[in-house]
Order: sequence, then C-alpha cells, then structure tokens
Amino acid sequence: MNEPIIRPPGRPRSEASRDAILDAAYWQTIERGYHAVTTESIAKAAGAGKQTLYRWWPGKAAIVLDALAQKARERIDRPMEAAIRAGDLHAYLRGAIAALTTIGPALRCLMGEAQADPDILSSLRGHFVEPRCNALRLLLEQRVTSPTHRETLVEAIDGAIWRRLLLGDRLDNAFAAVLVESLK
Repeated sequence: MNEPIIRPPGRPRSEASRDAILDAAYWQTIERGYHAVTTESIAKAAGAGKQTLYRWWPGKAAIVLDALAQKARERIDRPMEAAIRAGDLHAYLRGAIAALTTIGPALRCLMGEAQADPDILSSLRGHFVEPRCNALRLLLEQRVTSPTHRETLVEAIDGAIWRRLLLGDRLDNAFAAVLVESLK
C-alpha cells in the first residue's frame, strides 16, 4: 500500500512566482540602485505579496543576491565557460569584468552588508567568489603547474578585481589585459 504524500502547511511554492520575484529584484536593483529597492517594491513589481518573499528569503539582501546569481548563471557563466574550455584567460577576464560593470554597484553594497551578516557573506562567497575562483583555477592549471603558485595567482587576480570593484576604481578590458600580461 502506498504511503500518503504529506504536504507542508501553507500554499505550495510557485517556481513562476519565484522567477518573477528574482527578475523584479534584478531589474529594480540594476535600474534604481540597491539602496532604492525595497522588499515592497520587489513584491509589487513581481505581482507577489511580501509574505511570499519572506517565505523564501529572510530579506532584501538575500533576494538581490539570489537574483544577481541567477542572472550571472544565465548571462555570464556560459560565455565564460567557453573561455575556460578554450583556455583563454583574457576572454574570461573580459567577461567577468563586463559583468561587474552591470552588477558591481549592487555587489559593493552587498559586500558592505556582509561585514555584519554572516549569511550574506556566506552567500556572496558561494554565489560569486568561489565559482569565479574555481574558474580561475581551471584556467591557470593550463599555465601554472605549482598548486601553491596557482592558488596565489587566483587570490591575486580575484583580489585585484574585488579591490577595484569595492573602491570604485576602473575595471575595463585594459585592466584585464594587464592582469593577463602579468602572468607572462
């Protein structure tokens, strides 16, 4: 005899609603800036209730982080994967830097919030820092045989990008070229 399926209390979560919320959070953050966005404005733009947002995320920062990560996977990671397969560090860095032109201001704000919120810090690491560092490791494996040297280069490259991002310094293709040239 089959066991009955026990459903958790409340309404079932809708993936369409979740996607609408993430899309609204992303576009509002890009268009209006992180500080101008509220959970209320995200809910309204997504056609959802605030309670729906809080059922899935603890607050604005978590929603925006998930939204930025989802868009990064859709728009950024695929072209960067092609650069990794080709072993083209310069193309990878150009793609990463181009993405930061769009989402960088929001990441700066989130990094600030992460200093007081370990959950936001963990999400930033999981969504943005570690995936990019892992990609750099893969690219550098083709150029650098020493694991210790390779890890130092990953931290130096990623650190240089984050430093410029956090301080509002110029991130562009010329900077990507300088990073690549420094490895020769």
